[in-house]
Amino acid sequence: MLAKPRAVKKGFPNMRFLFFTDTHIRGTGPQSRTDNFYETLREKIREVVSIANSENVDAVLHGGDIFDRPDVSPSLVRDFVVLINDLKPPLYAIAGNHDIYGQNPTTINRTMLGVLDSAGVIKLINPGEKIFFDDGEIKIQLTGQHFFYGIDSENKKSAYCIKKDENVDFAIHMVHGMLLDKPFIPGIFHTLIEDILETEADVTLCGHYHTGFGVVKLENRYFINPGSLARIDATLSELTRIPAVILLDVRKDGIGVKKRTLKCARPGSEVFDRKKIEENSFREKKLAEFVQVINSTGEYNFTNITDIVEQLAKKQNMDNRIVEEALHRIGKAQEILSQKEGSEFYEVS
Repeated sequence: MLAKPRAVKKGFPNMRFLFFTDTHIRGTGPQSRTDNFYETLREKIREVVSIANSENVDAVLHGGDIFDRPDVSPSLVRDFVVLINDLKPPLYAIAGNHDIYGQNPTTINRTMLGVLDSAGVIKLINPGEKIFFDDGEIKIQLTGQHFFYGIDSENKKSAYCIKKDENVDFAIHMVHGMLLDKPFIPGIFHTLIEDILETEADVTLCGHYHTGFGVVKLENRYFINPGSLARIDATLSELTRIPAVILLDVRKDGIGVKKRTLKCARPGSEVFDRKKIEENSFREKKLAEFVQVINSTGEYNFTNITDIVEQLAKKQNMDNRIVEEALHRIGKAQEILSQKEGSEFYEVS
């Protein structure tokens, strides 16, 4: 697919992209927040649109988890569409785990994100699909990988590693996965940057890990996660973090990366409940102790239902078809439960 870049203007790079991730649009606010979370998020998206337009970007890229659940209410979807109607460049995205049912990207066509893709409001980049930007001087390849069950488990680094076409100058790859710059908590699957250096992507953009790791450059390649636009959890790291977007300036002689924090984002001390932060810190300590005890038994190593399935599959040497069917049924169960719950809990207050 060939995307049409804007006309080259004097003083601007050949092409420019804006990246942000994990907006988690929802109608209700997390218990840890003291502000009107939804209105705050709307203000952030407005600023992102303003930055994209004023910086004359060729495309806006979203790293996944646009919504907080796959079946958000139509009123929330409408509000989001109204917000991005003022966006001049096209919006490309990948699906995060919150955008789909049962961590299964094949369910996208039954989600609100799938509706927006079908309507042409958002362009979802599917695995294997290549989008090209060509201004006559340089050619850029854009690819993406939706979240899927096991994306960060053993022997599945291929989600992060892509090949660059021969006639392409630069390649940008988006992934919604647990890509990290250093080892994480034992028992939580993740992928280290140092393990995917064989990728031919000049820039790997990642979401999912809300704290983010900023901008890392290794072997002349960039690995970037600015952190989530939405601060949901009352943790110490979120208390001190200010949401930001990334601007990529692509020129013939290389790529420039700028991290821009949002002016409308208030300090964590003004939007988080201090009591909740202290409670969460205590829980995190207890959870770490609990995980350590489990790991010491050598029996299981998991933190959610899909991890349980994977651990049982390994232990019982189950056929992959059985595992896939189990995950499919989990996804269907989640879908049925969400329909029973209704959308009234996720309407705008």
